[in-house]
Amino acid sequence: MRGDLFSDDEPGTPQITGTGLMGRGYPGVVQDASVVIKAPLGTTLESIPLPRPPTSDGELSSEEEETFEACKAGVDNLHKAFWIAGKALETMKTGNLHRNSGTPNFADYVWDNWEISESHAQRLMSEWRIGESLAGMGWRPRESQVRELTPVAKVSGDAAAVAVYDTLARAGTRVTSRALKDVVQQLPAIPSGSAPADVVRAVREVLEPPAPLLANNTTADSESSDAPEHPTSGPSDVPQGQSNDVKPDPTDSEDVRRLMRTLAHVTDAAKAISRPVVTRAMSEHPEAAMVIASEIETALRKIERAIAARKAPC
Repeated sequence: MRGDLFSDDEPGTPQITGTGLMGRGYPGVVQDASVVIKAPLGTTLESIPLPRPPTSDGELSSEEEETFEACKAGVDNLHKAFWIAGKALETMKTGNLHRNSGTPNFADYVWDNWEISESHAQRLMSEWRIGESLAGMGWRPRESQVRELTPVAKVSGDAAAVAVYDTLARAGTRVTSRALKDVVQQLPAIPSGSAPADVVRAVREVLEPPAPLLANNTTADSESSDAPEHPTSGPSDVPQGQSNDVKPDPTDSEDVRRLMRTLAHVTDAAKAISRPVVTRAMSEHPEAAMVIASEIETALRKIERAIAARKAPC
């Protein structure tokens, strides 16, 4: 049924990532600053050549290269459809562009023409900005995946929802509707207008919570139930110059726990980045990559200055 056209998160379907803003071939090509817009290859049925056998077994000819790009753009449209449709629906509704169609009710008009229910249309209109933002970052989200981000978007804004998806995708885990739902359910309350870095930190703590340190490698089972309790106050029975066997648990300190969380974040970041990653980013989106790299350098310098405190005299 056409009402299900935009829900394509099928089990076993490989996750598709893009190579640039909205993928290849999405923006219209405006020629000579006129109002004439040429439909890019792959965005219309007529722009995709008919199937035909290869001309040879070697390198693609220029015609084959063009056909290949058109076909890839056509397949990309399958995953761009929901946010393009959502934007189109909102534009029509906001401008009351259907007013001369003979169907004054917008929900009825959409159903009569595309068999999209009112609830589905509302959902598409609320999701398209998230889908467009993620596509601009190179991801190819499914409508059913973005649907799981709407609780975050409603409370914390679209930018927070985008940060949740982006963080999960960069963690190396396959992004699915179930994975997004699990993360969103475990997230703490994120205030509206929170910085993306705060959202990233919250998602990472859900994905990889810091493991507690074990003090002295001892467990409760190894202790005798009738052993005398150590006094919390008063004179010590331990001779001067000798250390007490019982040491304070470092995880009782909030500052130590902050160091543990920082270590987890830095370790995760070190695993996620490499020279090839930076090189490709600078090649694909040099301006954005330069800004992000500068922010990373600033954060690392801040961490370095803080860690340098261990060398300072007490």
